Amino acid sequence: MIEAQVGRRYAEAIYEIAESNDNVKELYETLNGVMELYNTDKEFKTLVDHPLIKREDKKEFAKKIFGELEESSLNIIFYLIEKDRLSSIRGIVAEYLKIYYAKNQILDVEAIFAIEPTKDQKAKLIEQLEKKTGKKVNLEVSIDKSIIAGGIIKIGDEIIDGSVRRQLDTIARS
Repeated sequence: MIEAQVGRRYAEAIYEIAESNDNVKELYETLNGVMELYNTDKEFKTLVDHPLIKREDKKEFAKKIFGELEESSLNIIFYLIEKDRLSSIRGIVAEYLKIYYAKNQILDVEAIFAIEPTKDQKAKLIEQLEKKTGKKVNLEVSIDKSIIAGGIIKIGDEIIDGSVRRQLDTIARS
């Protein structure tokens, strides 16, 4: 809970800065890159999390890695180091993306099918969902053979289950 609040607070501040600098997407890519490095590189994670290493040394290390970035992006990384918040980078990135989607009327939709839909089927589904919701749809498709046929659509907290598995389960419970 606290981690989510921290992520939200930092994401809001960072997003505001990104908007004022007109580099919202670029900063998202930077944050995502930092998150990926933090999650995959043990040496980087150990160094930035180590309590005995001075913040200035951590910043210098980050500058060597991210030195080619715009100054505003680099300053965000430095700020996160200064506040010991790189360990919260996953939550910050997730919240940043939520803010971006909300401000740009983008909706994350997860679709689960028994078999991979064709490009045309995906395009038609996106078109129908965009028409229904009035928002741009970011569709993630996954395959789960256990649903037998049909599909399950998840939009936020709403689940539309049109799978044969659910129908069979409903019949079995009757």
